[in-house]
Amino acid sequence: GFDLAGEVELAGADSGFAVGDRVFGCSFFGAYASRVVVPSWQVMKIPEEMTFESAAALPTVVLTALHAVNLAGVPELIGRGRDALVHSAAGGVGDMLCQLLQLYGLRVVGVVGSQKKVRSCKADVVIDKSSEDWVKAAARHAPDGYRAVFDANGVATLKASYNLLSRNGRLVVYGFHSNLPKCDGGLGALSPRNWIRMAIDLARTPHFDPMFLTLDSKAVLGFNLSFFADEIETGEKYLKQLQSWIEGGKISVPPIRTFQFSELREAHNALTSGQSVGKMVVTI
Repeated sequence: GFDLAGEVELAGADSGFAVGDRVFGCSFFGAYASRVVVPSWQVMKIPEEMTFESAAALPTVVLTALHAVNLAGVPELIGRGRDALVHSAAGGVGDMLCQLLQLYGLRVVGVVGSQKKVRSCKADVVIDKSSEDWVKAAARHAPDGYRAVFDANGVATLKASYNLLSRNGRLVVYGFHSNLPKCDGGLGALSPRNWIRMAIDLARTPHFDPMFLTLDSKAVLGFNLSFFADEIETGEKYLKQLQSWIEGGKISVPPIRTFQFSELREAHNALTSGQSVGKMVVTI
């Protein structure tokens, strides 16, 4: 429940909004509700031609992708190396990362998990890891390494992602999808088997020694958008950038799959299945 889109029912006198305005934004949890109270900086007016569903699909993926791109130093990137590697490139954040990196002039190699995701992926080069060794393919497409790698998979890919960096490259981590249990139609996260696997994966997760980071001239950076509620200046800057890109037609909405609120469990199951493409949107 991070993203929201709807109509204003009440607004402060100095908020810049009026009753009836169509708005969208980011709630930082709590948006699984028919009414949400948020600071005015966290919402924007929806363009006339945009649906509520399309608007709701954008804030979190853009904020996540934009912060990841900034951590990677992409907007100020100079010198050698214009290749970036994006994992889960057909997902919501992956889709937006591909778009933003291309806006900044980088060549994007995207990794997806199945053949059906290849067509929807916006990367310049797409690797289907279900049909080929993604590490060998990624190395082949960028023999000199990547200036930036974006990884939300966790233990399954982190070590290889780091090894694929070029000198002065940056690995940006914003999730640990492969460390978390998938929906199994039964106990799910409560299954003892899942807890055992999570403990094993935690022990297998690579650690990055500061001395070797220095010797390799590489960087590993991470963040969690859940803790951005107090980052008002950064959040406002990113949302204004989002609005500018929408108005200029610079970015497009990721593929959307819509669920009713009564189907919330199915929406989360689809999200954790590893088979979803784009963004899940729940209507209330």
